[in-house]
Amino acid sequence: MKLFTKAATMTALALSLTLNATAGESLLPYTEQKDATGEVKAIYDQVQGAFGMVPAPIMQHSTSPANLKALWGQFGAMHNTNFSDQLQAMMRMTVASSDALDCDYCVGFNEGMLINMFKMDMKEINAVKKDPINATSLNDKDKKMLIFMVDATRNPKKVDKAQIDELRKLGWSDKDIFDGLKMSTQMVAMTLLVDTLKIPRDF
Repeated sequence: MKLFTKAATMTALALSLTLNATAGESLLPYTEQKDATGEVKAIYDQVQGAFGMVPAPIMQHSTSPANLKALWGQFGAMHNTNFSDQLQAMMRMTVASSDALDCDYCVGFNEGMLINMFKMDMKEINAVKKDPINATSLNDKDKKMLIFMVDATRNPKKVDKAQIDELRKLGWSDKDIFDGLKMSTQMVAMTLLVDTLKIPRDF
């Protein structure tokens, strides 16, 4: 099953142009791609086909294979072609760069995508990290979705019916809005996992 666009399969190549791996180990061991067997290997193969690599935070889930399977299933369930790869990378970077999270791995991974795959400059990238309203390379529809997804993680009590109605008027369906919410809130969980276990950069 193809879950991602062709652009997503170029992630590893794009990142390798500017970023280097950092030595270190996670606080909890996980199954490396070369050692994977059975269902874990089957999932890794699907991840490899989607991303061009198996990111360490995904491999970390092999510590609990049932959670690895559930995680990859969530990727499939949330795959929504109305969300561009650029929009999703901007969301992940912006959520991960908040003062409360500040996840170096997550920010660096998605910055690399935005620089190499979408030719964004650091001026816009740094501005978006401060406030998603500065996402000048997005159209208004996508920018308002980005703002919503970031608000959901930084100021959830600020989100109100008017913001939801605005998204609907721009053409986002209720399913889209819920999918966006799930993507952004699950990104928070991923940043906490990465930083708690000190997962090193593998890109």
